[in-house]
Amino acid sequence: MKRSLKLTIIWALTATFAVAVSRELEPVQTHLLFSFQRQFGGLLSLLSLPNLKAPKVTGMAIYTDWGILRPDRYEPVGSQNEREPMVREQSVNGERVVVVEGKLKDRQGQPCGLRYRVVHLLSANELTAEISLLAERDFQSMRGFLAAMFSFSEAPEWFAHTEKGWLFAETKHDGRVFQSAHNPLNKNKPILGVANSETGWALVLTLKEAKPDDIDNVLIHANPKGSGGVFFAWCDGIATKEMNAGKEWRISVKLGFVRLDEFFEAME
Repeated sequence: MKRSLKLTIIWALTATFAVAVSRELEPVQTHLLFSFQRQFGGLLSLLSLPNLKAPKVTGMAIYTDWGILRPDRYEPVGSQNEREPMVREQSVNGERVVVVEGKLKDRQGQPCGLRYRVVHLLSANELTAEISLLAERDFQSMRGFLAAMFSFSEAPEWFAHTEKGWLFAETKHDGRVFQSAHNPLNKNKPILGVANSETGWALVLTLKEAKPDDIDNVLIHANPKGSGGVFFAWCDGIATKEMNAGKEWRISVKLGFVRLDEFFEAME
């Protein structure tokens, strides 16, 4: 019964995090709009600035769709197919924390042997997602695609802070517009994001931690209409890896919204 109550509280957040009411926690006022939905495996389904035409996060997923489970075969398996995630909500040092746990599953709801745990740290101005992937069995000779992804919309431009400096460009074609495998992110400030220069707003993602630290790729896949995804790929078909039962891989990403002029002025 307690678990059902907590799930009800979490799904009530889909209206707006700013006015969420919990029997266990006092409402926390925030400038951002958060949403978590069951069809996203309990993970983030919306992160936006209310009443502003700015880039927004429209979903999150942890998934594999090629090569990891069966070599050279396409097989979409991920958090998006988890219909019974375990969700906990709490307050830590004045911050709202939402913890979501589940399994990567196929379209029939069958697990593949990989569990996920995401700790969402929510503050008034940003969100930090601490993403863990745990192997329940041995995975040997992993060569394919396995990543955590944040989808976005209303962002016809992208940028990245690389070892060679800042890149900023329009998205003119549908496809991968940036890949750290080809242009490594700056080691001290591994930052990338998407933007809308007409409105002057940008969504900034900062990679705080990645283990193993030799993740294959960080990439932006986008189209000229302003939608796409930012991927943090443990595997992208570049290197052959191994993940034994009980092993954990982690990625921590901070997301926030900034005014473009103020952001790049501060970065100079």
